[in-house]
Amino acid sequence: MTEHTARQWLLLTYKVPSEPTRFRTYLWRQMRMLGSLNLQKMVCLLPKTPDHEAEFQRIVAKIEDFGGEASLLTTTSPSREWEDRIITAFNAIRNEEYSEVAENEERFQDEIRRETRKQKFTFTELEDMEADREKINREIRKIQARDFFGAPGRREAEARMAESIKLFKEFSRKVYAHEGVEEPVGTENGDK
Repeated sequence: MTEHTARQWLLLTYKVPSEPTRFRTYLWRQMRMLGSLNLQKMVCLLPKTPDHEAEFQRIVAKIEDFGGEASLLTTTSPSREWEDRIITAFNAIRNEEYSEVAENEERFQDEIRRETRKQKFTFTELEDMEADREKINREIRKIQARDFFGAPGRREAEARMAESIKLFKEFSRKVYAHEGVEEPVGTENGDK
């Protein structure tokens, strides 16, 4: 049996005035962007890294600017079972986010198929799809950055993305052919 090396965590506890509510909303968004796990109201956890520590320190300063109080502590996993539960909770949140990306990819694919059926091979339509594609790409990059433990939902989201890129690439070729213009070099990968 191998010995368990306890993982280190950053634990942030805080309180802010109830008014204005924008303080709480701001903090919720910041915690979400970081990928922190809310253990309970105003108690957040992240794996200990220099970047996470710097971000939590920045948030502590902001909380104090809001007239609140915060404590940032370093702790270790008390047991393998506790750590496994925490990692499962982190992965569950990421899986939900990846599922949303997969749904967005499905809608994107439906749009490509619909416009293909209509033979709407225009640069305007291609530009709209490129904007949608970039929005989805930005979102998955954000999720991947906060996927600290390799959530299993990532595989499905990436598989859907690969399907979308193939469809988008084919649609792009049809637009350029329809418009009688040679497709620019570097656009053939479809994952801008």
